Parts: sequence; structure tokens; C-alpha cells
Amino acid sequence: MKNKRRHIELFAGCGGMAVGMENAGFSLVFANEVSPMASNTFAHNILGVNIEEQPENVKWIHSKYDRSNYNKRLRENLLDPKLDENCELEFDANLGDLEGNLLVGDVRQLRRKLFDKNIFDPYNKSLDLISGGPPCQSFSLAGRRELGNYKNRLPLDFAEICEKLQPKVVLLENVKGILSAFNDGGEKHYAWFEVAKAFALIGYAPLCMLLNSKYFGVAQNRPRYIMIALRSDILNKLIGLRPNNTVLNKVSGFLQKASENTDQLTIKDLDYYDIERDLKLFDGHVLPLPITFEPNTWFTVKDAIDDLRKDQKGQKSPYVHSLHNELNSNSSIDYKILNHNERSHTEKVKNRFLFYQLLSSMNGLESQILLKVRNGERPTRELIKEAFNYLSLKLDGFDELFKTYSEFSRFILSIELTKKHSQRALISSLPSPAQLTIPDDMCHYSPFENRVLTVREMARIQSFPDWFVFKSKETTGGSNRSYEVPQYTQVGNAVPPLLAFHLGQHISSLLDQIE
Repeated sequence: MKNKRRHIELFAGCGGMAVGMENAGFSLVFANEVSPMASNTFAHNILGVNIEEQPENVKWIHSKYDRSNYNKRLRENLLDPKLDENCELEFDANLGDLEGNLLVGDVRQLRRKLFDKNIFDPYNKSLDLISGGPPCQSFSLAGRRELGNYKNRLPLDFAEICEKLQPKVVLLENVKGILSAFNDGGEKHYAWFEVAKAFALIGYAPLCMLLNSKYFGVAQNRPRYIMIALRSDILNKLIGLRPNNTVLNKVSGFLQKASENTDQLTIKDLDYYDIERDLKLFDGHVLPLPITFEPNTWFTVKDAIDDLRKDQKGQKSPYVHSLHNELNSNSSIDYKILNHNERSHTEKVKNRFLFYQLLSSMNGLESQILLKVRNGERPTRELIKEAFNYLSLKLDGFDELFKTYSEFSRFILSIELTKKHSQRALISSLPSPAQLTIPDDMCHYSPFENRVLTVREMARIQSFPDWFVFKSKETTGGSNRSYEVPQYTQVGNAVPPLLAFHLGQHISSLLDQIE
């Protein structure tokens, strides 16, 4: 049996990346996550332990509470600037004792530990992968000494940890917005390029790309920036196998120029590859091969969650079976559906959701009616009548909602919308849009389910299998939003496990080529 590849995960979140990597043949060396809430979910699903029982393989890097106040640790803000940097407890920098551990705390403190102990390459260049998704949107090497700026510093911390541990490959995931320019001191910078430079400086060749989860079997239209950075010796071996590969030669030139004079690097020296623009390069040789590209093969919202509706009989789609087959599950097991608590709404809010749901079925009349309602105008009788006649013919069960035109007209004219223009209903026949980090951005597509999605429904769309259970409270509010990571946020922030699975398989195949 082939030995599993070894993997460290930083910025681990609730465990979406870890689920995918484990099923792609990677064994977790250790993981790091700053949120105790997300760590609770990670520990339960990935390590199989209850974090509340103080398991030995969950260690706090730092905390102001000792073991006698363990419950307070589970609600602690580990990003609090007042937190004493020296109040580290169980964790020490003997990495050999951390196999299969989760380290809870600020990644900056982990980096400081490694540097204080002067640790360098404890794995003797055998570590296969370090993955993570640090916030990068405003990162610039020009600001690398701004140690007090938490988010601006994180990509450099990530790079410096990779420099210390010397994995063969680094996988960085981030939002599409990293590709947009930002101003830093009056100069235009591109965060993706700045991050790529940071890794080139430590001897890693960055393969930069824009992927979309829907091309990898996920029921979500979710563009994501991905960087696969190859250690220079790994790059050279791949070039030896594919000397004429355009992508490898381009990044090799970038790495060479970075080693000579970083100040002369410009954005023209490195490309990022968009899967929709550069599809022919995504052939599986260097860039990952999509598993489904034609629109009629994409999984939809209906595929993901229709069996969870109250009026359905629980018939799971091929999509749900694929999650269980690919992600450490048994498709023959009928897993108990947890995290499926419906949110309570007022009648006013339910009617607003029903309005959005009806709009999504109006075939061209949607924008006309919505525009008038948003502007505080009354849609004309003719427009309402046209919508009523169309829905009567096209929408199953419409007559159960509105018996007469008069009922429908009164309903349309009574609707009060919020100022939140992003709020709308999902469309059952399409992949979900990516905006699912806030539960009330989207409501269910069925006019008989006038509500936001449950945590489980969001998790299905994100490609989490049903055996994966989310811990801690469902939502949060007020000042706690700045550091708490409740269930809805855990799902929305996660790397889709199925995307991680296919990326893990691809990285493993790259290493297989040279071994």
C-alpha cells in the first residue's frame, strides 16, 4: 500500500481543506486554527475528539486562562491585542511530538515559536504539503515590517513558516478579490503578485490560478484564487519531464529573476491562469484538470438540498452520493441529518422571501416588478396580471398559495423590501452563488420553504458530507462578530472539501511524476 503523504494545515478553519486532503491520501501532521469555535468543529470531525474534554492532541499555543478555566478558553478572543504574548501553555516547539495535533492560537505566535527555537527543516525535505488561506487582500512586501497590522502581516508569516519547514509544495487559497489592484502609499499593488513574490524570495515557484468550484463537482459557482507553489528542486524535476511546458518555463523565469533582483520584478513577469480563459492549459499535467466543464453537467442547488425539504421523501441526488463516496463516507449509510435547524422568521420576512421566490420564476417579469417595488412604486395591474397568469401555468403548487388573482395582487402590493439589495432567492436549476457567508443573503428556492438556508443546507452546497457535524453556536452578533466564528460562518469561510480533494489529488500526482 502506498504511504500517505504528509500535510500541515495553517488557517485550518472548521476542516474543509483537511477533509479533502485526507481523502486525497494526505496524513495530517498538525493543524493550526485561531478560532476556538472553528477548532471545536475541526477537533470533532478530523481528530475524533471532544474539545471540551481537554484532549491531549488539542493544544493551546497561547491563552490567558489556565486549565482550571478551560471553558473560558473555548470562548476566548485569541486575536485580542491585549493578550499577553508570553502566556503560552502546553505547546512547545518540539514538532516531533505534534503528530496529529491541533494547535489553537494565533499563527504569528506559532511562527515566533519556530524562530525562537531556531527550527529549520525538521522533516529533512520530506514534508509533502503545507496549505492555508491567510487574508491577503491588502498584502504588500513594502509593508512587511508592519508587525502590528495583523492581516497585512499574515501572508508573510505563512511564507516564513513554509521557509522554516521546507515542504515540497505550498497550497494557498483565497478569494477572487486578491486579483484586484489596491493602493498602498499612493502606488498600485496586486496582492496575488505580492504573495507570489514573497514565496519566490524563499525559493518557491508560484503557479497562480483562478478556479471555480463548480468545475470540480461542487454545487456552487464559487471563484477562488489558488496558488500552488513548488519548491525549486521539485520545479526543476518537473521541467526535466516537461521541458517545453509553457507554464513551468514562465514560472521558472520568474523564480530566477526573483533570485537575482526582486526590486526589478513587475506584474508582467508572472501570469495567473483563469480556468475560463485559459482552459487548454488546465490539462492535469501542471494545472489541475476540471472534472466537469459543460453547464449541463454542473451540480445545482436542487441536487444539493432538495431531499432536505419537508415535502420531499428524502431521495438523495447523485451529488449527495458523490460527497459520501469521495469523502470518507459510506453511501449506503443513511446519516442522521444534524445542523438542520430552521431559523424563525416573522410573517413580514416570510412574505418577503416568498416574493423573492416567486420573482425567480417569473421569466423576464422579475426585473420589472422588482424595480417598481424597490422604488416604492405600485406595479401596474397589467404587470401583476401577466405575472399571475404565467405563474399559474408554470409554478407547481401556485394555486395552493394564491386561490385568486385578487389574493396575489394584494400580496404583491403589500411587500416591503429591505435596503439590502443582495438578498434574493436561490435558483434551483443552477449552482449556488458564492455569497453564502451570511445566512440572510439568500433564501430557499421553494415557495413552500419561506426561510433562509439551514447550516446543513449550506454545508451540502459547500460539499460537506452529512457525517460532518458543526459545533459551537449557530450565529453571533454585536461586537462578538469581530472574532467569533459560529456555524454559519464556519461553513461559508471553508474551502469546499470536494475542491480540496481534487487539488490534493492533483498535487499528489505532480509529486508522483518525479518520484
